[in-house]
Amino acid sequence: MPSTQGRDEGELFVAADRRGRTAVAHAISTLMVAIVLAACQDKGAPPAPPPPEVGVLRVEAKTTPLSIDIVGDIRAFREVELRPRVSGIVEKQMFRPGQMVREGDLLFLIDTRALDSAVADAQARLIEAEAQLTRARQDVERYKPLLVDDAIPRQTYEQAAAAERQAAALVESRKEAVNRARIDRSFAEVRAPVTGQIGLQQVEVGGLATANQTVLATVSTLDPVVVYFSLSEAEFLSFARKFQALRDQKVKAPDVPLQLILSDGSVYEHKGRFDFADRAVNPQTGTLTLRAVFPNPQDLLRPGMTGRVRVVYEVAKDAIVIPQKAVTEMLGRPFVSVVGADGKVEQRAVKTGERIGDRWLIEEGLKAGDTIVVEGVQKARPGSVVRAVPLGTAPAGAAPSTGAAAK
Repeated sequence: MPSTQGRDEGELFVAADRRGRTAVAHAISTLMVAIVLAACQDKGAPPAPPPPEVGVLRVEAKTTPLSIDIVGDIRAFREVELRPRVSGIVEKQMFRPGQMVREGDLLFLIDTRALDSAVADAQARLIEAEAQLTRARQDVERYKPLLVDDAIPRQTYEQAAAAERQAAALVESRKEAVNRARIDRSFAEVRAPVTGQIGLQQVEVGGLATANQTVLATVSTLDPVVVYFSLSEAEFLSFARKFQALRDQKVKAPDVPLQLILSDGSVYEHKGRFDFADRAVNPQTGTLTLRAVFPNPQDLLRPGMTGRVRVVYEVAKDAIVIPQKAVTEMLGRPFVSVVGADGKVEQRAVKTGERIGDRWLIEEGLKAGDTIVVEGVQKARPGSVVRAVPLGTAPAGAAPSTGAAAK
């Protein structure tokens, strides 16, 4: 058996080893804490964030046409519904739906058998009347020389002359009946009343068409087209007073052609002109209907489309016009954020005038050379400093696109 003294010496050695390891670990922890504290003391306070970036626009004063955009309906200049003037079965269709037709082209043919019979009957009645007239004239010619010698009573001659006039009138009536039957026969041929584009047939071959009721098809003239739009009573009075003021000053009103803004936002390439103004304001809507004519050589415009008619009613000199989104409203008053040379934002009250599309005419509060915030208005707080970036400039840090990237 091992001695008790050896066992005690071993336990003392293990305890001494444990105390040494604990001291080393404590020393390492103390050193790490010291390093972290030293690093924190060297780092100092975090840097201030950069000023927010906003899109700005430099205000310019220039001659600007003042206009108003009014929603309008595009319609055909002439649109005719084809209705037969005689009843019958549709025998033939002489066109393809959607094709261009010329005035006088045959489009539909209605069953003519009953109409041909009516023409033949009218002609037979005319021949009968002409025969009666011939017989009446022969009686007058036979009685006339006998009347000179008093060989017949005058009454007999007068009756023969009256019968001749009656037969002549009957002949004229029968001629008109023949003419009428032929006209009815011609109505069986439905022809294009105008030159234009024809739509889809409404009655198929073999269908029954009723005189003056059934719509066979519709023909529309597409060049030019018309646009109907309406002005409110207040707008009409405003424009009327402005033009009256120009007439009082013996200044000719500007003759600016009309523009048409299509539903996709593009401006139609051809200009239009005023064509018609209604005689009265509609009491139900309180608006006055006007009409403009636009050329349509490429058939781009079609009936049923909508657009906005841009009417230029005045040309303002040295006008200041800014985007609508640059104007904010607080407590019913419009304001604009103006950026100074030092980048500090000033909130300035303005007086807005006419609205021109998506822009405002500024009457007071801005001058040429001011820099206003258009993009990022919510970040431009009064008194704060911002980084002004002119509109259309690539933002900082944005990588330019390359051909490879585009692909």
